[in-house]
Amino acid sequence: MVIKVLDHGKNCFTNQDGEIILKLVKSMMDKGQKVDVSFKGIDSVTSSFVNSAFIELLKYYPFEYIRSNLNFSNTNRHINSIIKKRFIFEVKKRPDLEKEIKTCSA
Repeated sequence: MVIKVLDHGKNCFTNQDGEIILKLVKSMMDKGQKVDVSFKGIDSVTSSFVNSAFIELLKYYPFEYIRSNLNFSNTNRHINSIIKKRFIFEVKKRPDLEKEIKTCSA
């Protein structure tokens, strides 16, 4: 299932923007669906948006499940970098998740 970010808001800046995407992603993942989040037409995102939209998923699913079932499309280096940095930081901050990210990076 594809979620086109611009179909659900004009920006990717605030926690509120991220919460909208989180609800959609979580709803699909709860049903066992793989999710593709399309950033077509979006040039940048903030860490607040990424935290609310994607990092919050770590409260509900193991990192490996997220990694296997969540894809990002129509991104750029900036968007990829922020998403990757936020996941790496959070996983390292949580010892139980750190093993998972090391395994996935190998």
